[in-house]
Amino acid sequence: MPSDPEFGPCTTGTPITAEFVRWWSARYRATNRERDLLERTGPAVADRGHYHRDEFLEVARWKSPRSTTYMGRNRDKDIEEITRLALVAPERLRHRILTLLDGVGVPMASALLAVCNPRLFTVVDFRAIETLQLHRELDDAPAYPVYLEVCRAVAERVGTDLRTLDRALWQRSKECGTA
Repeated sequence: MPSDPEFGPCTTGTPITAEFVRWWSARYRATNRERDLLERTGPAVADRGHYHRDEFLEVARWKSPRSTTYMGRNRDKDIEEITRLALVAPERLRHRILTLLDGVGVPMASALLAVCNPRLFTVVDFRAIETLQLHRELDDAPAYPVYLEVCRAVAERVGTDLRTLDRALWQRSKECGTA
């Protein structure tokens, strides 16, 4: 449990602040896989405009290793064509297009989008949703475009980027959440 008096242990009901994000994101420990995805894989995918199989499966191993088997059933050509289409589609449709691929639900689609454009997209996750709900930033588990709007508004309000906000939300739930 956190011992910082401003946040806890694990207080709820107050809006998320810049201090909250700084404190919780500092407690988050990024894996080498995550760093590699965001620093190497994501920019390569963004420049190329689509995922290759190995990159696609690496996102699966990071976000939800259990999904790797299902996602591995996709043909290389489908991965390339569907991710290419998704990355140029209107923003509100990108995650939906990615769900055409086997093993890709909205959370995985959000991870695929966030890896190749973390300034524009964030990962939807039960932990992040829980934290947003406990801090009265979110009432329910909305569709991804609404979730994304909420996260962008919070990030802008507290002066941070989406990836840092996501790390703070995830870590707060990991340490204090019910799941």
